[in-house]
Amino acid sequence: MKKKKLFASIAAPIAIAGLMFSMTSVSTSFAEETEATAPAAPAGVGGGTGSTVGTKPQCSWSLTGVATTNTLAAADEAKYSGTELTITGADSDIAASVGGVDCSWYNFIKGAEISVSTGAGPKFSTTDITDTSMNFDLTTENPLTLATIATCEDWVKNESATIGGTVVEAKPLALAKVGVTTTSSCTYAMTLTAKVPAGKAPKAAGTAYALVGPSLTTTLTLKD
Repeated sequence: MKKKKLFASIAAPIAIAGLMFSMTSVSTSFAEETEATAPAAPAGVGGGTGSTVGTKPQCSWSLTGVATTNTLAAADEAKYSGTELTITGADSDIAASVGGVDCSWYNFIKGAEISVSTGAGPKFSTTDITDTSMNFDLTTENPLTLATIATCEDWVKNESATIGGTVVEAKPLALAKVGVTTTSSCTYAMTLTAKVPAGKAPKAAGTAYALVGPSLTTTLTLKD
């Protein structure tokens, strides 16, 4: 009897120890889990944008080559004899062109019109107020005729451009806006013709009369 009791008292602690170990294992397996937190995004970083944009120059019209003086003379050195005498002069290499190198019109494209104008009462007269016998007026019946010699594409010539009487402006050449490009140009010549009327009686017959004609202004006008 004593041996059985002793065995039981020794065995009991072993069983308890085993139970405690087992319970501890169960407790650990049911430990609370902590939810993972997503990493925060980095703060925004400020920055600008930029560019360098080249631009072509603005296109524009120019007019060059207009002579400052023009002398009208009779063909073959003919002299006035009381009958009508035609006198003619010429101005060549006049150029109307779009200026600029590799330019752009942007939103300002314009057509071009050439005009030749003078003051009121155009005439040929001498500077000698004591002898006006060879003076003559330019009239609508006997005008100064401006004939344009040009073969420029899309340009329109006015074949009846004249100055005389109350008509003091002629428009011999024009290019419409629809025909204008960034390289538009026209190089032309102009012939000026007038007629010394018949019936003149020069006081100083046998001498040469120097006549001063009307002052002419050539203008390139922009047209819409």
